Amino acid sequence: MAIRGFLPCFSQYLEGNFPIEKLYNNPDYLVKAKKLVSALLDTQNPVCLTKDHGIGKEIQVIRPDNKKSKWIINQCAFYNSLYRIDYGNIPFRIIFGIVNDGRRAYIFAFDTEHKTYESH
Repeated sequence: MAIRGFLPCFSQYLEGNFPIEKLYNNPDYLVKAKKLVSALLDTQNPVCLTKDHGIGKEIQVIRPDNKKSKWIINQCAFYNSLYRIDYGNIPFRIIFGIVNDGRRAYIFAFDTEHKTYESH
C-alpha cells in the first residue's frame, strides 16, 4: 500500500477571526500556505513537516496549558490533535488539526497578525 499523507480540508476554517483575504495580501505568507498544503499530502507525521519538508521554524502540539492555547482549542472546537506552525520572528502562524481516521488535515487559521501566539 502506498504511503498516505493527509488531505487538506478547509471546511472548519475560522474566517471570522482570520480573514483569508489577509493571506492573499501577503505573497510570502501565501507561498508558505501553499507549501504546507502540498507537504500535508506527502507526510506521515505532521510534527516532521519542519524537518522533512522545510515547513516553518517549529511545529508544536497545542495543549490546554495556558490562556492562549485554551482560546485556540475553544475557537477550533476540535478534539483531535491540534498543531501550530511557528515561522520565527514574523507574525505568521498556521493552526491545523489532524484526524488519522480518514487522513484529514483541517486548516483552521492562517494567522497573519499573531492573534494566536506572539512572535518569539
